[in-house]
Amino acid sequence: MDPQQRMARMQEHHAKRMEALKAKLQLTAAQQGAWDSYASAFTPPPPPAGPREDLAKLSTPERLDRMQARQAARQAHFAKIADATRSFYGQLTPQQQQTFDAETLPRMHARGDGPRGHGPRPGDAPRG
Repeated sequence: MDPQQRMARMQEHHAKRMEALKAKLQLTAAQQGAWDSYASAFTPPPPPAGPREDLAKLSTPERLDRMQARQAARQAHFAKIADATRSFYGQLTPQQQQTFDAETLPRMHARGDGPRGHGPRPGDAPRG
C-alpha cells in the first residue's frame, strides 16, 4: 500500500473511532464546542513545503538536525492534543469521563493479550 493510501486509511479509521466515541459519550449541546476543539486538535500539521531532499545527500549533522526538527514538530502536535484533551475532559460529567477513560485506553497489541498489551478493552468480545 502506498503512503497516500495508508494515510487515507488511517484517517478513515480515526474518523470512525472519533464518531463512535462521540456517540458513546452522549454529549449535550453545551459540550459540542468542546468536542469540536478536541476533535480538531488531531488534524496533523501540513507536510513541509518544497521538495524532499534525499537523506543520502545530507551530512550526518544535517540529518540529525532534520530528525530533531521533526521530533520537535511531533512533540508540539502532541502537546496540542494533550491540552485539547484535558480541556475537553474537564467539560465531561463523571460518567462521561469514565466512558472516555475506558474508550481511550491505549492498546499496544492487536489482540491486547500479548506481553506488551494492556489487555482487552472493557466490552471487547473475547477472542478465541
